[in-house]
Amino acid sequence: MPAGFEVAIIIVGFGHSDDIVKCLNAIATQRRCPKFEVFICENGGPAAFDALVQTLTEKGAPCEGGVEPLEPASSEFVRACRLRLAVGQATVAIGEARDNFGYAGGINAWLRPLLAEPDWTAVWILNPDTWPEPDALAELVAYAGKRGKGMVGSRLMIPGRSDVASSRGLKWNKLSARLTGVDIFAPVSPEDVERRMDSPTGPSMYVTRNCIERIGLMDESFFLYWEEVDWAVRAKAACGVGYAHKSVVPHVMGTTTGSAGGRGKRSAFSVYLSHRNQLHFVRRHHPRWFLWTLFVTFVRSGEYLAVGSTRNFAAALRGLIAGLRGEKGRPQMAPTRAP
Repeated sequence: MPAGFEVAIIIVGFGHSDDIVKCLNAIATQRRCPKFEVFICENGGPAAFDALVQTLTEKGAPCEGGVEPLEPASSEFVRACRLRLAVGQATVAIGEARDNFGYAGGINAWLRPLLAEPDWTAVWILNPDTWPEPDALAELVAYAGKRGKGMVGSRLMIPGRSDVASSRGLKWNKLSARLTGVDIFAPVSPEDVERRMDSPTGPSMYVTRNCIERIGLMDESFFLYWEEVDWAVRAKAACGVGYAHKSVVPHVMGTTTGSAGGRGKRSAFSVYLSHRNQLHFVRRHHPRWFLWTLFVTFVRSGEYLAVGSTRNFAAALRGLIAGLRGEKGRPQMAPTRAP
């Protein structure tokens, strides 16, 4: 592990080398912020790992100076290497996961060895398809310190748009059994956001070390979807969650998970897991509302039929049955290698 950094930036990839190039280019522009280092978990297998390293080091890419082989930080990595950003000179450690750990597992694969290291104070978790603006990290650090919040989210924006925010945070509505974005597509000025949010929006989450040590790691039983909301609900009770309006992070929604687009265009895998894990979340945090959530979500799954997607209707039903049975972890349909 490199020494002397204050913030660890963690990214989980699954064959998204082009997205990660753009993300690292944006990270390299961060200013007025503490020293940081970047840690990437490549979940997509050896070919995806090799492609990522090659893409990051070719001419015009964000890294320079060659590839330094590393001893894997834990048994969860098959191999690892270290690169260096051409701008700012922060290091970029890349680990090839021994399997597809999912989102929470990929985050934890780096958090576990990091927690054995001294001095760093926080992690900034970013999706590969985010392009943080230059002051994004500095504003997160300042807000967390000033407001005493253990977990802080950014203002997510649609790339190329400055007039509306795509989301400020997430809120679970018990009655409608729906997780919604706070002020989704609203004008950019903030109004009483923290009172109305349960969780920062997952693509940009800043979490202090103190908070992680109090609430523990992400729950890997979700595999993908809802793990960040579960983590944030725990943080809200123990450390407080916040929203840093001046931390601006453009995000291309859903490109890394297959959840973008209308109902008929979503991948069956994302539909299945989002329905399964919603029941997992509600059973844990709102058990009295479990049967109501099951009923409402079953009725709402008919919306897939309304747009002609029998595939996603079937995936939703399979997800609900799996959630009702209490199934957790990586489903059998999950890919083990990136395409």
